[in-house]
Amino acid sequence: MILTVKLLLGRRCSLKVSGQESVAMLKKLVSERLQVPEEQQYLLFRGQRLADDKCLSDYCIGPNASINVIMRPLAKTEAAEAGQPQPLWHRLGLVLAKHFAPHDTKAVLQLLRQEHQERLQRISLGALEQLVQDLLIEVPLVEPTGEEGPEAETSEPQDEEEEEEEEGKADQ
Repeated sequence: MILTVKLLLGRRCSLKVSGQESVAMLKKLVSERLQVPEEQQYLLFRGQRLADDKCLSDYCIGPNASINVIMRPLAKTEAAEAGQPQPLWHRLGLVLAKHFAPHDTKAVLQLLRQEHQERLQRISLGALEQLVQDLLIEVPLVEPTGEEGPEAETSEPQDEEEEEEEEGKADQ
C-alpha cells in the first residue's frame, strides 16, 4: 500500500509499505526520505501518536492514508531548556510584577500558562500547520509614502451649541 507522509512544514513523500510493517520501520523509511532523524519523529495518524512497537495494521492504517510527522527536539536540548525560564513567561512575569503583589503575580502567571497549555491541546493539526505557514512566509513591509490622506471625520454629531461656540471663537 502507498502512504503519504507529511511534515508539519509541508514537505511530503509517498512510501510503499505493507500493513504488517512496524511503526519503527516506517520511521526509518521517513528518516531516509525526509532526512528527519528517527529519534526526533512523532508519527500521528488521525491525531493519535503511533507507538514504535506496533504495526500499521494495529491502527487500521490502510492504502492512501496520510501520516503526519512532528519533529521534537533532541533530549539534550530539552534538558538544557528545562533549566532556563522561557523568555516569554519570564518577561510576562516581569510585567505582571509591576502591577501585582509577588504571590498574585505567580498565581496570574500560573493561570495564564494553564490556559495556554489547554488551548494548545485543543488546536488541530491543520490549524497548527496553517499557523506555521503563516508565520514562516515573509510578508514585504509597505513603507509609508509620506502623503497624508484626508483627515478622518468624527461620526459623533456635535451639539448646535458647541458648533456656535466654535464659530464664535473662529470669528474673534
